[in-house]
Amino acid sequence: MMPIFEHGGELEKLERLGISPENLIDFSVNLNPLGPPEELLRTLRERISEIALYPEPRSEALVAKLSEKLKVPRGNLVVSNGSNQLIYAVYRALRPGRVLILQPTFSEYRKAAALCGTYVIDFVLSPEDGFSVPLEELHKALESSDLAFICNPNNPTGSLLERELLLALVRRFPDTTFVVDEAFSDFSDVPSSVVGNVLEFENLVVLRSFTKIFSIPGLRLGYAAAGENVASALREQIEPWSVNRLSQLAGEIVLEFEQFVEQTRGFISEERDFLFSGISKVEGLSPFPSHANFLLVRCEALGASSLQARLLEKGIFVRDCSNFVGLDGHFFRVAVRKREENERLISALSEVADGSESPHGPGHGLARRQEPDNHCIVQDILSGRI
Repeated sequence: MMPIFEHGGELEKLERLGISPENLIDFSVNLNPLGPPEELLRTLRERISEIALYPEPRSEALVAKLSEKLKVPRGNLVVSNGSNQLIYAVYRALRPGRVLILQPTFSEYRKAAALCGTYVIDFVLSPEDGFSVPLEELHKALESSDLAFICNPNNPTGSLLERELLLALVRRFPDTTFVVDEAFSDFSDVPSSVVGNVLEFENLVVLRSFTKIFSIPGLRLGYAAAGENVASALREQIEPWSVNRLSQLAGEIVLEFEQFVEQTRGFISEERDFLFSGISKVEGLSPFPSHANFLLVRCEALGASSLQARLLEKGIFVRDCSNFVGLDGHFFRVAVRKREENERLISALSEVADGSESPHGPGHGLARRQEPDNHCIVQDILSGRI
């Protein structure tokens, strides 16, 4: 029986089934396919002995370098053990009564709300509309929200809210604190970051991650930019020495790697287009346009879990998205990887679509199906039940 995967990259669960990760191409995890910068790896090897030293309690040196690079005062920045730590810190610091979450999206926003007893308003966007945001309905929902979480670009859809639209929302609803998670913004061709606007809006918090763009998830490193009062409240919720010394060092180093980021952005753009085009040609599969380093795909007949199992037999692991709020069992996500790996994925999907891998033989692959009508749902808020 296939285990339940809460997130991408959970290869240890496959190991328990006797499936070796060494023989898999992992399309479930959204990391830079170019891997960590070689200069970073070399420096970390040279300074590995520093694990015998304490890290700075609040990553002061890294905060100083971030401040210089972003042109944001140090008092507005908080470094953390991964941006996920900040998601939970936001709830503890602000204690919101009600949070609006644009769905489908990263599940930790909801889990953190549950821990603090915050009521969740799931604002579910429709795949039929390309996950576009109906502004009139969103405005109505925001009127009664203390907090709003927006992943931009969004995981798993890859959709992007335009920068000016996002800032217009922040401006229009000053009593709602907007938390904008920009973990994947470095992969986007469209400039959308609002990190430089935190000095203008006290109700804006921006989360950033080093993990995705530099492919260093094992180091756990992120930061928040926010108004000084909110930043101070967040800082109080994060224990001193929570970021290890090598992570702090890595953050200081990679801030200089602007060329690496530009190279990655160009690489991702080209391979994302290639992957989108290839998957679009597979019968029964419909990828959604993306501004990130992954694609969400609708599988129009075969369930995503069944597709996942068949691809595993071919040494390919994809992300079944059935546990995302607002998505059913016919959606899966694939990361953008290198050309040879992307070609292998397209080929494997084509074989499954053809039915040659079906236990029932040819003709039992990804046949077209009729989709039910699934319009945008705003949980409770528009129905007048709350």
